[in-house]
Amino acid sequence: MSTAIAHYLAEFERLAPSLPWQDSPQWQAWRQAGWDHFAAGGFPTARHEEWKYTSLAALEKLRLPCGPRAAAPLEWDTLRIRALLPEARHRLVFVDGTYQPQLSRLGPLPAGIHVQALSTQTAERSAALQAFLGTVRARTPFAALNAAFMADGVWASAEAGACLEEPLLILHVTSAGHQVHHLANVVQVAEGARLTVVEQYLGLTDAPCFLNQVTSLHLGAGAALTHLKLQQEGAGTYHIGALQAHQQRDSRLESHAFALSGVFGRNDMETVLAEPGAGVVLKGLYRVAGRELQDFHTSIRHDSPDCSSEECFKGVLEGNGRAVFNGKIRVARDAQHTVSQQTNHNLLLSDQAEVDTKPQLEIFADDVKCSHGTTVGQLDESQWFYLRSRGIGADLARALLIEAFALDIVASVPVPAVREALEQLVRSRDHV
Repeated sequence: MSTAIAHYLAEFERLAPSLPWQDSPQWQAWRQAGWDHFAAGGFPTARHEEWKYTSLAALEKLRLPCGPRAAAPLEWDTLRIRALLPEARHRLVFVDGTYQPQLSRLGPLPAGIHVQALSTQTAERSAALQAFLGTVRARTPFAALNAAFMADGVWASAEAGACLEEPLLILHVTSAGHQVHHLANVVQVAEGARLTVVEQYLGLTDAPCFLNQVTSLHLGAGAALTHLKLQQEGAGTYHIGALQAHQQRDSRLESHAFALSGVFGRNDMETVLAEPGAGVVLKGLYRVAGRELQDFHTSIRHDSPDCSSEECFKGVLEGNGRAVFNGKIRVARDAQHTVSQQTNHNLLLSDQAEVDTKPQLEIFADDVKCSHGTTVGQLDESQWFYLRSRGIGADLARALLIEAFALDIVASVPVPAVREALEQLVRSRDHV
């Protein structure tokens, strides 16, 4: 047994379930199954194809305690200046892995909309939670590790036909380093319902820490879900996330991911178009500088006919930053009339920056319209010269060109308040 596995085993045996609804034989078995799955394989290495370009050596060396700790005292006025939606009527706030009801706010919710922290749910509902998280647990080794240690998160659901017009903000704040947090979010959108969910991960410290989270999305027939994830974490944060979505007939999912900081980020995203007429849009923007790394692995499974998918990820890399993009689209034998498009574009701003990109198509049907492609390049010198010749300073000209490249992804966010906040965030970084 490696020293890293031994460390997590000691933490697993040390920690008793911290929440009443987890103190049952069913959850004990759930935690044990998660641990067994993780321990059987351990940390992935470069010998694993899915981790060929991403080393976990630095993360393995960290010996950080798991489980939530007492949160630092924070006021909403301190957080609101950095919250993506500071005026959100519906927000759940977690600090250092612990739900903070005094920082959270849930305005009057429409009939059929239910939102709660996992730590406040009843034992009776916990069995349903296991069913929703069951598939994602086996998705990656770290999703299994999450199952072993999961302490808190959010469960949001919309009953058939229900609609929440305003976004729900889920804000996870790391205020202190030298700790590991395992969080889970479940979003269930029933037939014909509509929901918008924003996950923001905010770091207030540059000390080493590890955040391991999973998100499980379930869309019923004709349901519509807009989902956004924003990583604004400290210089010492390792962030590993798994997202899995399951879509039924004629449902529509739009998921937008923005990884803007942190020493290490890895996101495994999978959506299954399980019934005819389902559609998904996956878009993302990652930015790296210094010696940071961001890794996105996406998988779209067209398992039924007449489904559509659109995927576009962009990266901006500076310094010695590295990025990995691996996108796979699989069209099953019976998934006729599939329409799918996948692109990955990368802008390298230094000679030391590096990206490994691998778009993939696996097509087993014959009546489809599918395409994929990737580009890697630098700033267009002719465009830069054009701006300079109009009297625009060199730094501003460079910032404008980066914005034009990056804001294309931001402009696709369908929620105006979220889109405007992201535009300001991207612009502020470019004009530092």
